[in-house]
Amino acid sequence: MGRDKALLPFKSNPLLIHLAKVLVPISSDFHILAPPGRYESFGFAILNDKRNDSGPLAGIEVALETSTFDWNLILACDLPFIEANWLIQLASTALNSPKLDCIASATTPDSPNPLCAVWHKSALPQVRAALDSGQFRVRSVLESLKTQILIPPDPGILANWNRPEDLSAGPGEGKANRGR
Repeated sequence: MGRDKALLPFKSNPLLIHLAKVLVPISSDFHILAPPGRYESFGFAILNDKRNDSGPLAGIEVALETSTFDWNLILACDLPFIEANWLIQLASTALNSPKLDCIASATTPDSPNPLCAVWHKSALPQVRAALDSGQFRVRSVLESLKTQILIPPDPGILANWNRPEDLSAGPGEGKANRGR
């Protein structure tokens, strides 16, 4: 993208604020996973990355380590069209799936989005082992877990912003997350 996706304008706010507004009806206990100092000015609770240059997997590690909950919603900052109802469905499925490690959104059965997913604390050992071995691909870890894939009624809500040309696309028009 060439710039911080969380700060991209969407509906008259930075995308980070828009996503926080989506999350508030679901839970007021959410944290931003970020490098130290990056988003403190927004006033949200921040969990700082503990590993430098380790990508989103390091954020998942911190979230699972520090959470007091068994299940934890992980949501990327580049999903402008995500809807609260979908996130509630993911969480509800997770709460009724005690033998799984992850419930992941997907546009197709073979394209899970681990950054729009509910992760169980049971996944922490695999996350940590991957990071310790230098493996930073979240999808690779997801493949080693007991995961259920759910496809939303409108897969367009999973469209993410990875390239400048994605900014002009509406839901379903942009390229949905493919693990980039």
